[in-house]
Amino acid sequence: MTRKYAIELIEEHEAVNFYSIHLNTKELSELECFFEKFPEGCAYDEDIDTIIAWLDHIGERGALERYFRHEGKFGDGVSAIPIETSNLRLYCIRLSDKILIFGNGGIKDTSTWQESETLSDYVETLVDTSRFIASRLANGTLYIVDKEIIGNLNFTRDEKK
Repeated sequence: MTRKYAIELIEEHEAVNFYSIHLNTKELSELECFFEKFPEGCAYDEDIDTIIAWLDHIGERGALERYFRHEGKFGDGVSAIPIETSNLRLYCIRLSDKILIFGNGGIKDTSTWQESETLSDYVETLVDTSRFIASRLANGTLYIVDKEIIGNLNFTRDEKK
């Protein structure tokens, strides 16, 4: 099975731009899907408030490396918010101090994301996306200007299932 998706700009801040993966089969971006899973008044309100506070902080100061928990393989830029203890993880690619690409996330109910069927799919999508971006940056079909990613932001990922 092949999954088609794009990366789209979702929020511009003074210090950083927020992008998100958007699967062509869904109406909402992956970041929006994450927040839809945890509506106000749910058991995870405190965790969501923590994540929102981090997003606000990052929006003001930039996507500085110290604000993220590294989750992927070395060099792929896949990380999670928040860095503090939380029952939730929101996964992203920290492309630079000025560009952050969000995937999805969820409840951390296993000791590692690799053990969770749900979380591993989100992280693996980001790992593949990071690889696609690196390849396109190297061959010149994608480039970065300040807080913008310019070029072909449509991707295809073959599912392993």
